[in-house]
Amino acid sequence: MSSFDSITRRSLIKLIALASPAVSLLDVAASAEHPASNPEAGSRMHRPCLFYNAASLVRIKQMLAADAAASAALKKRGDELLAAEFYPQSAADVGGGQQASFRSPATQIEDMGLTLGLLFHLTGEERYAVKLRDALLYYSHYDRWAGPGLAERFLPWHSVLETTNFSFGYAAGYDALHGYLSVADRNTIAETMVRLAILPILNDWILPGARVHAFDSMGHNWWGVCVAGAGLSALALLGDDPRASQWIDAVDAGYLQWFNYPGNVLQNRMPTFERSGPSYEGVGYTNYGVSEYLHYRFAWQNTFPARKAARIEPLDHLATFFLQTLYPTSTGSLAVNFEDSSLGADSSATVLLLIACGLGTPDAARYLAHVHTHPGGTLLSLLRQRPQPTAQGDAPTSVLYSRMGWATMRSSWLNDATMLAMKSGYTWNHAHADAGSFIIFKQGVPLIIDSGTCGYGRPEYAHYYRLSRAHNVILFNGEGQSPEDIDHGTKFPGRMDSLIDGLGLKYVCADATGPTARWFSRNYRNWLWTGDVILILDDLRAHTAGSLDWLLHFDGSYTANSPGTVTLKNGPAEAVVKILHPPVTHREETGLADHNPDKKIPYLAFTPQTEERLRQFITAICLNPAAVPEFELLQGLNYIGVRMRTQHTVEDIYINLRAIDDSIHMNSAVQIGEWLTDAYLLHLTRSSGGEQVQRYFIGDGSYLRRGSQSLIESLSKLTACWSQNDPLELFSNDGSASVQLAAERVPQSVRWNGRTVPTSYDRQKKLVSLKGAQ
Repeated sequence: MSSFDSITRRSLIKLIALASPAVSLLDVAASAEHPASNPEAGSRMHRPCLFYNAASLVRIKQMLAADAAASAALKKRGDELLAAEFYPQSAADVGGGQQASFRSPATQIEDMGLTLGLLFHLTGEERYAVKLRDALLYYSHYDRWAGPGLAERFLPWHSVLETTNFSFGYAAGYDALHGYLSVADRNTIAETMVRLAILPILNDWILPGARVHAFDSMGHNWWGVCVAGAGLSALALLGDDPRASQWIDAVDAGYLQWFNYPGNVLQNRMPTFERSGPSYEGVGYTNYGVSEYLHYRFAWQNTFPARKAARIEPLDHLATFFLQTLYPTSTGSLAVNFEDSSLGADSSATVLLLIACGLGTPDAARYLAHVHTHPGGTLLSLLRQRPQPTAQGDAPTSVLYSRMGWATMRSSWLNDATMLAMKSGYTWNHAHADAGSFIIFKQGVPLIIDSGTCGYGRPEYAHYYRLSRAHNVILFNGEGQSPEDIDHGTKFPGRMDSLIDGLGLKYVCADATGPTARWFSRNYRNWLWTGDVILILDDLRAHTAGSLDWLLHFDGSYTANSPGTVTLKNGPAEAVVKILHPPVTHREETGLADHNPDKKIPYLAFTPQTEERLRQFITAICLNPAAVPEFELLQGLNYIGVRMRTQHTVEDIYINLRAIDDSIHMNSAVQIGEWLTDAYLLHLTRSSGGEQVQRYFIGDGSYLRRGSQSLIESLSKLTACWSQNDPLELFSNDGSASVQLAAERVPQSVRWNGRTVPTSYDRQKKLVSLKGAQ
């Protein structure tokens, strides 16, 4: 397999990033005298400088010399571009609308600007420069780099995503051929960039007096992508146009505001970026929007080596998001495909740009180590030869993005492990109506799936893929979230809360009430993963009695074993799904395949036999079908639960109904056998045949008592998992500043959320007081 399976801007940027030092392409020794550090001295700039320079070209030549297949593939792509015919504007205008068919010429000149320009400098062969020059002059005859439909808007637009593709190609091409072009040609190309890229983009997105867009209307990936085109073109013209430095300053200021956009109450908008990295639009569009900014930042830092780029907090954590949404397998890698994303999403080029911009982290190294989209011998294996930030050990196996409402859990970081991803957040545009949904990867393949997406021009996109029924949620009388949420934004977004990962137990809670408030005043979904079983506890209160459908989308096939129980199978991956409570029937519904709306696929709907206002579901996903536990339903006054027996453990889990139905001024206390608690959830783990509790878990509780002995006490409710071993260990959310735990004697040490904390011990009450962990 060639090192370049297809030569694209992304693959070449990877190669260029590899050839660059960690902070800048330019040698430190040359940076002090580089004239670009003075914006007004640009006419004396040493070009090319945006994406590569003399020093990095030497390194690229060395890399290609060591990989004959990569070198041959690059030259083959160059030959294809040399033979390519240009697109007349009449062809680009086909289809009308805001983008029409401009994608083809835009990506062609983008490809030519980087590929032919790089080949010209690598080989010295003039044919590459001639073809690139002809392309730059040809597309300068277009009267716009956007579809004709923009002029029909109330406030006409002048730029779209494709405008940035054009801009990238022109900036890279102008930078590469600056010393080759005649003065007349250079002036023509420069004037084209100003007329068709810089001014249309800046007037649409940034400049006062002419600006059309606000972050509140188009502050998602479009803003970041489009503005990058103006920024790159301005950098290319630095020194040749006296306005360039002002344009660059406007772009820089705009990006700072874009990354820090706080949202808008009246327009139902949430912040575009979490401080911890991602955009609510998911993996694919986070990667797209940020990667275009990083292309600009990469070129900016190479142009201004003596200046320090502004700190943008989400970029410090972005690699962690890409890592935590990655699923490595033995034969490749997959990504969480919530929203309009893809299972094959590959963010490695963006991660390498982060490193090249001096924003590398241990998780960036981990991502490059775990992503297997490109097998050995491909370009990515070349890139791994580049020193990366040291990553000691593995990343956490669970993570919560509370603002955007995502969480992921995995059994380990080994290939083909089991991974669970959950979502209950914002809905708008690319963010689907899927509050409370989840997916599972197992043994290298998707098993419980998101329906994905399709081409935006297809009617199925709006009428199936983005709607609730295309996701693993609960419908009321066949309906989920309002479709209006997709166009207008969710007024009350969902949220994920109370992540726990410790002592062999993982837990998180989703609140999907806000997005489904037209049907429910209470819509909570809890995931509790213990051993080979993922328990899903749903807690619903509808405004009126009605029919509920518990949806299950899967890849592969299913076998119905008994009422409420099915076995899912996709290649080597299997799991048994059991609705333990209430009694249900199931039926097969028809859905659509991911990225293939012409292919119909089945999914399942589990429906209780009676209609109720209040309903709890208890579902077990058994990851080892060869050893499905024995389940026993446990019901009593004010509680419902199940007992789960495996070869080694007996585990009880209870839902406290008083925590659901009682007045807020009551303490929601419930007696469950010998246990007294005010916790919403209680989970107890014993060894098989033993009476001693080995692990405790409470969800949203302030105490658990057994007879006269307190096991845990907290003045405010918290979610916590702990054992009474010595050393004593507690994992909790941030629900309390101090906690008391039972201990027969003074423990040697106490760890709270992985940190050793100071304690005091009450010998009479046999309680250890923990403070200061939060």
